[in-house]
Amino acid sequence: MPFTIGGEWVPGKNSKESVKPVKVRLVKRGKSTLTVILNLNMDDSEKQELAIQLKRKLGCGGTVKEGAIEIQGDKVEPVKKHLLAIGIKSS
Repeated sequence: MPFTIGGEWVPGKNSKESVKPVKVRLVKRGKSTLTVILNLNMDDSEKQELAIQLKRKLGCGGTVKEGAIEIQGDKVEPVKKHLLAIGIKSS
C-alpha cells in the first residue's frame, strides 16, 4: 500500500505502478515511418548504446529522444527479436 498506518502518503512503494512494460510501436510522422521503443528501464547512456546496436544490426538510422529510442523505418519485428535476444520482453 502506498499509505502508512497513520495515513501518510509514501511514494514509490507500489512496484506495479513504477514498472511499465516495454512497448515497440510503429509511428508515422509526415511521410516518415519510425519504430519507437518506449518504457525502457535504463539510463540514457544504456539507451544510447542499445540504439547504436540496433542501428548497426538493422542498417538504418535512429536516435534517442525524450527517453524513447526511435529507429527509422518499419522495423518492429526485428527490434522485438533483438530485444528478446538480449533479455528484454516487449509487446
